[in-house]
Amino acid sequence: MNDFTQRPLTDADASAFAALTEATSKADRSSHRADEAAFRYHLNHPLSAQGAGFEDFQGVFDERQRLVAMAWVQRQSSAEPAHWMQSDGCVHPDFRGRGIGTELVRWQKDLAPRIHEHFFPGRPLDLFARLPELNTEARDLFANEGFTPIRWTFEMQRPADAPEPDRELPQDLDLEPYTPAVAEELRVAHNEIFREHFRATPWPADAWQAWLAQDKVRRDLSFLLRDPSNGAIAGYVVCSHVPTAAENGQAGAEDGQAAANRDLHLNIVGTNADYRGRGLASALIAHVVRTARKEGFATQSLGVDAENSTGALGVYERSGFVVERKYVYYNLKFEA
Repeated sequence: MNDFTQRPLTDADASAFAALTEATSKADRSSHRADEAAFRYHLNHPLSAQGAGFEDFQGVFDERQRLVAMAWVQRQSSAEPAHWMQSDGCVHPDFRGRGIGTELVRWQKDLAPRIHEHFFPGRPLDLFARLPELNTEARDLFANEGFTPIRWTFEMQRPADAPEPDRELPQDLDLEPYTPAVAEELRVAHNEIFREHFRATPWPADAWQAWLAQDKVRRDLSFLLRDPSNGAIAGYVVCSHVPTAAENGQAGAEDGQAAANRDLHLNIVGTNADYRGRGLASALIAHVVRTARKEGFATQSLGVDAENSTGALGVYERSGFVVERKYVYYNLKFEA
């Protein structure tokens, strides 16, 4: 990378970061996009290791100081039974094939164990990345660096022409909109509901609050089902929306139609174990779909683990969602 420089990203790089992710997601036919607010969220994430002296969010710049690539690693809140550190990154399609991606992956492989030893010395460490199935170059890169595929996830979407869902909410449970006042209660419920899911790590309070406080979270389209007999959260759905460049008026005239095809993303759909088997997830999804359509969202999307033990994939398929993209988790296990 003699013609490029690498340095930590700062607040001043927010616009360049958003443009970079827009370009790479379009080239890779990926749903991975981030605006300036999302950049600042990641930059100042409560689990960032910057406070411990690690520069864990890096950018690569060309001779004209244009951001052409980025990468980061993020620690988790727990190392029980192991520390599953996450990595992410991308290279602008115009600058691929120059070794930038390889250098960034090697930077991640060097940094991750040092961060790990600071926070969880002596515990097992895995580093993983979620890669689009169609990005074979990235998959080959990670395979060449010792990563192996271990899991598949699907990005699903409910098409605009899908029929109106007819599932109704249960009469014995109360529907309430999400508000910040229930954030902590929802965190406790979420950690318990997802405790057995693949590589689930408990959300600490500060990280959970920061995630829900993002502007992209649509609180008006996020809901809880509560049991009035005991006050328990029986089920919930949290939704978000990141406007595309076309929606923000930054794209050319040929992309004008994209602004009308707004998509609402269902980030989390959860059901309390004591209330499963009653169709609560399907009922909540149906309610979100009907409400979102009234708010001008043509489609709805969500992600699901292909091997989810609760049968979530089948629930989503019956709710009208179809698989749009596939992703692969590539994992590197470090020796103790």
